[in-house]
Amino acid sequence: MGLRVQTQVSGNAFILHCEGRIVFGDLRERVGSLLSGTPKIVVNLGAVEHIDSGGIGTLVGIFVSARNRGGDLKLVSPNQHVTDVLRRTNLHTIFTLYGSDGDAVTAFGKQVA
Repeated sequence: MGLRVQTQVSGNAFILHCEGRIVFGDLRERVGSLLSGTPKIVVNLGAVEHIDSGGIGTLVGIFVSARNRGGDLKLVSPNQHVTDVLRRTNLHTIFTLYGSDGDAVTAFGKQVA
């Protein structure tokens, strides 16, 4: 299965619900237009069955873009495979993980500018 992405807005954050496989370019192409909006992005990975190095690179690229514009990228509900990949690449120390979209959006409000 390819990648399917559903978007929604909560407050001043974009929430991306991803399902399927995140591989090189897929996510970036689908959310590129959103990146010109708010730099506060939540990516829900609860239905992602696989992520490869290109997919990880894409998440890092979105993270850097958001940070460069004063925002952040928060990840929600990664499964064991995605969590293992984040740990193996040491990115679990960079990305903040949350249990729900609401928790991630609320955390944006608690961040000090």
